[in-house]
Amino acid sequence: MNSHRIDDELQAVESLRGLYDQAQKCKQLYEQAQMALPEPLQRFLGINMNGTGTAISVHAAPFIPPPERRNAPKESEADWISISITDASPNCVTLAVLREAGAPVHHGDLTSRVSKLLPKVPSGSITNVGTRLQGKLIDRTKAGWVLLKPELAGILKGERVWGPPDIFGKMEIAAHRREAILHILRNHNTGLQIVQLLEQLLRCPWVHAPINKDLLKADMESLKDKVRRRGNSKKWEIIESGGN
Repeated sequence: MNSHRIDDELQAVESLRGLYDQAQKCKQLYEQAQMALPEPLQRFLGINMNGTGTAISVHAAPFIPPPERRNAPKESEADWISISITDASPNCVTLAVLREAGAPVHHGDLTSRVSKLLPKVPSGSITNVGTRLQGKLIDRTKAGWVLLKPELAGILKGERVWGPPDIFGKMEIAAHRREAILHILRNHNTGLQIVQLLEQLLRCPWVHAPINKDLLKADMESLKDKVRRRGNSKKWEIIESGGN
């Protein structure tokens, strides 16, 4: 398959996603107005109406379910995501530690706590977080560092950081997308081509990250120790633990 053919297919998939999103918005408006769904809209979304007027699917569910939300904090909401602490930035972890403390934390104690979670991060990076966010999200007082807006900080739970998508930075959102890629591939034992994988990502409402062909290509490179080509095909698959 040449590069022009791939580009055409990717554009077609993205166009379909846009059309589907518009159809879902239209459906929500009809439901809010308590109006019956038009038959063309029902056919497009693949739904039918049962005897009680409730919409039911007439084909397999279009989305792969999200990963199980294990150990989600009680404060979490439906649209929250989580990433591994190892994929989080010093900025994200520092704010999360301050939120967990719920009280002023001396710089030395804060540096120690963050360094335990991110052992490869220089202590100076943590100091820089305070300088960058002073007066915005953090106040450095004599009593210690204080979090000004807890709702803009993540929540630490186990080995992950939880929070609404908009509190995470670009690199953290990219980590979220890569986890989604691995989850989707685990649910496809026969593997997926890049175009197929892109289509699956675009159809998953629980993926809160930008999605396009260039980002996906970069992700596959980043995941080269976890994914591989399936034989001589163009499909990608998970590298099983302990596999060659």
